[in-house]
Amino acid sequence: MLLYRLAIQILRLGLWCAAALGHRKAKAAWRGRKGWHSRLEQAELNARKNGRTGPWIHFHCASLGEFEQGAPVIRLWRKQHPEAPILLTFFSPSGIEGVTETGADHVDYLPFDTPLSALKFSKALDISDTVFVKYELWPELMRALHRNNTRLHLVAARFDVGRHPLNKWGRLIRKHMGLLSTLQVQDLQSAQALRTFGFEAQVTGDPRVDRVFSATQDPIPGPIQERLKRIHEWKERQKLLVIGSAWPAEWQALRDILDTAHGWVVLWAPHDIDHPDIGHWASHKHTDYLSSWTGHTPGPGTYKTFDNVPGNPDMLIANEMGLLRFVYGMADVAVIGGGWGRGVHNVLEPAAFGIPVLCGPNVTGFREIEALKQSGGLKVCATADDLAKQCGLWMESKEAREEAGQSAAAWVVNQRGSALRIVSALQSCQNAEATA
Repeated sequence: MLLYRLAIQILRLGLWCAAALGHRKAKAAWRGRKGWHSRLEQAELNARKNGRTGPWIHFHCASLGEFEQGAPVIRLWRKQHPEAPILLTFFSPSGIEGVTETGADHVDYLPFDTPLSALKFSKALDISDTVFVKYELWPELMRALHRNNTRLHLVAARFDVGRHPLNKWGRLIRKHMGLLSTLQVQDLQSAQALRTFGFEAQVTGDPRVDRVFSATQDPIPGPIQERLKRIHEWKERQKLLVIGSAWPAEWQALRDILDTAHGWVVLWAPHDIDHPDIGHWASHKHTDYLSSWTGHTPGPGTYKTFDNVPGNPDMLIANEMGLLRFVYGMADVAVIGGGWGRGVHNVLEPAAFGIPVLCGPNVTGFREIEALKQSGGLKVCATADDLAKQCGLWMESKEAREEAGQSAAAWVVNQRGSALRIVSALQSCQNAEATA
């Protein structure tokens, strides 16, 4: 613990230095934590004023990605426990800045994991349960909450032997995992990995599946409906290839795909809408204009709003956040970027709409990709040439792409229900303690 406490102080110092030097995210993380205790006190008053009478349940996510897993659980908990106030905390600014509708009564940064801050946090609210999503475990906070009789849970977790915390460096975290009232994992492999270290886990699944499936069923927000209408008018009766979370590697592989594919149009959704290469993408022979619904015009080149795009260009580049997950609903084939970088991005969103999925080779640790591959709904391409070839084959064969799409959708449907299983496990833990 002494080494851990020293590491936390070094982390704080590093973050302060980065903030002082003007790093945007570091500045947001440092300033955002100021006044957290006063905000929690005000949240308590607001919750009681709004009729929330029970103790708090606390969900913690590292960032926006983990919130995608926690959101279905929060949503279901709110539905089943309308009286309970919900606290949602994040470590990273991406969660605070990227989430709009949370279902929580209060959203805030988690304070730095020091003994004093952990003690103050544990006493600021009457918290019955703290739910850590995926892997975000903080020893000081866990100790303080446990001493204050708060039940601790880890949900949607995934473990591999040899990877932290199931390695020689994870001893401190493993020691504190013994404080968990429930340990819930995504798959059987994780449960087996934990068993080698003496932990028994419940396999309750990945709630991201519930999240993406609900997107296929929930009403589409009004502004998004307008965007989708324009895309539908643009593509008319042609087939649509969507390249989501695209990086330069996907651009190099597929920029000329329409030279051999007829009756198709392509919508590009860059992972980084400010990437300097996007200006050059927009000057490609098939891509005369960048679709700019927000008026955002990064980089050099000629840009116009979607309303002013003359003619009917074969490829458009969408630079609006929050649109992609809905666009998949009108796609015929989807390519997901990141496979030649740090790792493939979200393949579940197109799969939920029954869209066949292609991606690059960096899929290590993405078990949902392996499962979708086994189902026939996804293909992993080793090289850029393989990606272009397989994409062309699916674009040519309606039968092949529809069969793959049906396999992808069937896998998603069969994996639903994780949020319900997680909430049921949390409730069972509460009930068992109440009757003990």
